Amino acid sequence: VSDLKAVFEEFGKIKDVYIPLDFYTKESRGFGYVEFYEREDAEAAYDRRRDILVLRKPVTVEFARGQRK
Repeated sequence: VSDLKAVFEEFGKIKDVYIPLDFYTKESRGFGYVEFYEREDAEAAYDRRRDILVLRKPVTVEFARGQRK
């Protein structure tokens, strides 16, 4: 969580970071959610998505569809 937050804070104030875990192994399922207070900040992250690295690995940035459970 702190790795994602540190990378995405560059774009604006973050409201929440959530990384879903596998029910059985309790390990990351390989994706996460970053929620910004301002839509413009999320759009800025999306616009720069090709430049974003987390732990020196490229990530895919998309707008979430639907609500998280």
